[in-house]
Amino acid sequence: MFVKRLALTNFRNYSTLDAEFSPGVNVFYGDNGQGKTNIIEAVFYCAIGRSFRYSKDNDLIKTGTDQFRISAELGGDITENIAVSFKENGEKAARVNGLYLRKLGHLMGSLLSVIFSPEDLDIVNEGPSVRRKMLDIVISQLHPSHYFDLQQYNKTLAQKNFLLRDYGRTGASGDSADALLDVYNEQLAAFGASIAEKRARFCAELERLAAEKNGQISGGEELTMKYVPNFRAAAIDAPETAEAKDIDPAEFQNAIKSEFLELLSARKSREIERQHSLYGPQNDDVQIELNGMELRRFGSQGQKRTAVLSIKLAQIMLLHRKTGRSPVLLLDDVFSELDEKRSEMLLDSVAGCQTFITTASLGELPGSVKRDAKIFFVKSGEIQLI
Repeated sequence: MFVKRLALTNFRNYSTLDAEFSPGVNVFYGDNGQGKTNIIEAVFYCAIGRSFRYSKDNDLIKTGTDQFRISAELGGDITENIAVSFKENGEKAARVNGLYLRKLGHLMGSLLSVIFSPEDLDIVNEGPSVRRKMLDIVISQLHPSHYFDLQQYNKTLAQKNFLLRDYGRTGASGDSADALLDVYNEQLAAFGASIAEKRARFCAELERLAAEKNGQISGGEELTMKYVPNFRAAAIDAPETAEAKDIDPAEFQNAIKSEFLELLSARKSREIERQHSLYGPQNDDVQIELNGMELRRFGSQGQKRTAVLSIKLAQIMLLHRKTGRSPVLLLDDVFSELDEKRSEMLLDSVAGCQTFITTASLGELPGSVKRDAKIFFVKSGEIQLI
């Protein structure tokens, strides 16, 4: 799988762009603020339907215009083309192979992609929401149903929170309100169990591969990743692989559902008092440790970079193993952050993947990359092949 051609209209600082790429390595270099990252952001948008930055869709529309459009022609895959557009009134549309997608979630899996940028240190340094997002993005590419479960869960959660606020605002109570709250809790337990089961199972597989990579790079340091739902005191003991013959996924999911629903029922009065949902996948975390110590608190910058690099490489391996398709790798200014050993490990591990690299200076790149890559100079929203 690779992106043969990318066309942009009024996306970020690009009025128009129409470029063809190599199925191997493509490098975009130039000063900061010229539009290098915007190109790989557009590729990622075709895979996920949203930016990897903390940006709203309206922020992606070029100033002075009212909509943007991205079109990607793909090679080496059953998906031949993807087109996504967004208007400032909030209307978003996506087409795959010319067919209109009724729901954006159906875009998931059409283009597999992994993004790696210096901001990915947030996976270790920041709060649980960053780690949940990391899991959900990759899982949704493998299982689009996960994306829909997240949508339904969040919709039901909003309805429940409105009811809980109503308790405090109007004193609403009685059999009807209690019954409705019970209905919401049943729905949240069902969707939440599906979400937690997929996260726990994927995290167990990711941990195994990431630990192997981290040990190779660091010389033997032990990396662990455990999925910890906030409705229990300890991590879910997930099976190591989704193919485990002695584990019934439905049974695993039902066990989580029962435990989650039991807690929601037992703590209903507390949530009513707080006027907010306190438990569920919206508050879950991934516990990352190195040599038995919390990496966030006790790890050095080098150890954190190695861990994040290992996690990203593990994502690439899992996507390929489970789909038989090589994901498109997007490297946003990462070589300035990696030493020679980590750079070599990254390049060796992604051989065979189409790779997009942004850099402020070609001097930051290993010689082998520059020798074999298709190189573009980027300035003021225009690119030039050199």
